[in-house]
Amino acid sequence: MTDVVMPKMGESITEGTILEWKKQVGDSIAKDETLLEIATDKVDSEIPSPASGTIVEILAQVNDTIPVGDVIARIGSADEKVDNAPEKTEEIADETQKPQTEPTAKPETNQIEAVSTLPTQKDKVKSSQKRFYSPLVKSIAREEGLSQSELDAIPGSGREGRVNKSDILNFIANRGKEVAPIISQAPSVSPSKQPVQLAMSDEVEPMSRMRKRIADHMVQSLQTSAHVYTVVEADVTNLVQIRAENKESFKAKSGVNLTYTPMLLDACIRAIQEFPLMNASLDGDNIVHHRNINMGVAVALPDDNLIVPVIHSSEEKNFLGLARSVSDLAGRARENKLTPDEIFGSTFTVTNPGVFGGLFGMGIINQPNVGILSIGSFQKRPVVKETEYGDTIVVRSMVYLTLSYDHRIIDGAYGTKFLARLVEIIEQYNNDRIKN
Repeated sequence: MTDVVMPKMGESITEGTILEWKKQVGDSIAKDETLLEIATDKVDSEIPSPASGTIVEILAQVNDTIPVGDVIARIGSADEKVDNAPEKTEEIADETQKPQTEPTAKPETNQIEAVSTLPTQKDKVKSSQKRFYSPLVKSIAREEGLSQSELDAIPGSGREGRVNKSDILNFIANRGKEVAPIISQAPSVSPSKQPVQLAMSDEVEPMSRMRKRIADHMVQSLQTSAHVYTVVEADVTNLVQIRAENKESFKAKSGVNLTYTPMLLDACIRAIQEFPLMNASLDGDNIVHHRNINMGVAVALPDDNLIVPVIHSSEEKNFLGLARSVSDLAGRARENKLTPDEIFGSTFTVTNPGVFGGLFGMGIINQPNVGILSIGSFQKRPVVKETEYGDTIVVRSMVYLTLSYDHRIIDGAYGTKFLARLVEIIEQYNNDRIKN
């Protein structure tokens, strides 16, 4: 008999939440074949089986949060006794996870067609061989009378095409109708993934696991750090010109799109090296100084949540290395393919509400960091410049930079000097940096 325990997925991770069992009691499994999927903080991970054999017992169910090291299942040889008790847990989960809202009104449909397609009360919506449906999705499908074929036809926006609550509710609301999708003006959101919103409604929606983690993290940060904010303005006309002149050649040579993010990260890293206290953290009454700059970069996810993957030892990377790291981490974050270690250990964080049109932001510190830099949108504005012929008004691309910092160890003078130096580095940025 082999015990399957909740694995330790990262240095500071102490527990995991069961998202899905890929195998059930009585199923055979090979060593290293995926047994279950768990969530640790903000990352979902597939867990391989530690041994070959038959699933004899499952001790933890979907949505259970289990401490690292606790036994969650047992694998035995094919002739060992199988405990079938957990077989009913899926039905129980389905009933307990029914949405706490009134059923969405179904559009009028042909009566004959309704009789032929809708399942009876005894019919059970189940996971097909190709797709997994969560208990909540299956519960909604039963409540709304969706047939298995209709459920299988719903495009899923979750991981590996999985259907989530929004997908099924949008399908139900639009069943039998042809509706043009709403196109968002936010540059980073694909119109094809933007959910169709026909009308607002009264409903109560439980917070998702990730949303609860974010909420707890933000409240804890405000209760821990004495937040103070300083805002400066930077002329980024040179960054706009660098990107315009080099984006095609950079993509052809490196295979990575040239964006402003690695330029700003590069400038921020150089400023931190001159103001190393911005890279510190607090441990009780001790100031912990970090040798490496582990740069956290906030990424907006398709479900409107936020995650902060980390570029470890970012000061050791050249510009191309930063560009590739940003592209890789952001892409895998949106596909839910980050490893737990890739979201832990940051020493400073950069967030960019400007990509959504925000003029500037005032970020909450990502603990245990002592600072977070918020980058606003690049906007062309008339600016007064000094010339040899006197003051003149010119059109320049400008951006607001906001530093949120922990006033317990960072005073206003230090934080403002850091920002002023960052502005100098940005405004002196040139083509030579992106070729290094």
